[in-house]
Amino acid sequence: MSPTAIRNASKKTRMGSIIMESVEHSLRLKDGRVLAYHTFPRAEEENHQEDLHPVLYFHGYPGYGLEAGMVCAHSVAQHGGRIYAIDRPGMGKISSPYGNGDTNTKNENGNKSKNKNINADPNLDTFIDNVWELVEDQGWEEFSVIGVSGGGPFTLALLASYLQTRQSGMDEAYSRARLRNVCLVGGICMSAGNDGMGDDLKSLTSLVEQCQESKWSRFMLATLARFSGPIYNYLIPALPLSWNLYLSSFQLKTMPPADQKFMSDETNMGPFLSLNRYIMAQGGYPGTYDDAMIAMRARHSHEEILEKIYGSTGTNESEIDAERKLPAVGIFQGGMDKNVPPSHARYMHESIFHKRSNFFEFPDLGHISMITQKSYEYAAFATAARKNHAKS
Repeated sequence: MSPTAIRNASKKTRMGSIIMESVEHSLRLKDGRVLAYHTFPRAEEENHQEDLHPVLYFHGYPGYGLEAGMVCAHSVAQHGGRIYAIDRPGMGKISSPYGNGDTNTKNENGNKSKNKNINADPNLDTFIDNVWELVEDQGWEEFSVIGVSGGGPFTLALLASYLQTRQSGMDEAYSRARLRNVCLVGGICMSAGNDGMGDDLKSLTSLVEQCQESKWSRFMLATLARFSGPIYNYLIPALPLSWNLYLSSFQLKTMPPADQKFMSDETNMGPFLSLNRYIMAQGGYPGTYDDAMIAMRARHSHEEILEKIYGSTGTNESEIDAERKLPAVGIFQGGMDKNVPPSHARYMHESIFHKRSNFFEFPDLGHISMITQKSYEYAAFATAARKNHAKS
């Protein structure tokens, strides 16, 4: 089914002097659920681009697709790309929750998804299947992916699914689209551990780890998710901007200087806070709960798949990568990031991709400062396929 544009609630996001107007779309999935995603026509119109390269955007945690309008939609359009920013299940206004309530690890026999892997998460597999439905619906010949912060595990899972499909020789309609470039931007990978993370995130990741074995921990996480809904939907929007800035000032003390500068600027925080209202529009549970159970979990099965594929050696790895049509992987990291510490980026670069990824570290930047200030760089990486294709 073709996407249906939902235009009755026009939204604008702003980064400095750039205002992004979004269009929200919905795709009815084969299982009857709805997948929502956002495009940003204003960015494309400003840059007079044609033949745009599709770029999927996987948002952070907690978050939803509209955040792409703040961080990189304009930069992607400048480089000849079009952002398709997906709202993960239960996040945003209309993306349906997963529906099965099962976020625990399942073994090979218990996993009903296409990708039957030991230690696979059925909800993560469901989301990846949903993404492939969108790719098939759009009829893309090629596309790229940007995964920001908590979108990291989802990005790695899509890459693993793509490579598995290619290696197996499957001729599914969705598998004919070529995944060109993959950007992990401040991407979380909990297999690297939580050393260097802030105390709040350390507590959350520890709770998620305990959820795999403890019903009490799952109850605690679900309770936190339920309480977060009213906070985002009612309390934060009701407070004046000056009050929000004052309350956030206590958190700023633990942030690196570059993040402090961004978060203390009213021109940034105003749009940032207005976006937050729609993150948990469906109430916080089960959306935020399910998202945390995937984003904050270590040792996903897709990591092992990628380690094996990228771990093969040869005399000329660049030629091997080109011959096997492995997507180019770019890892972008702030050197002072305390949300997702640099150890996560290095773990992916060294252990998962065996240094066959491109590693970009910005020593003086933190988390939000790197994601926002370096969008031009990672947008260029994501859309590089368009330039190469145009030359050939």
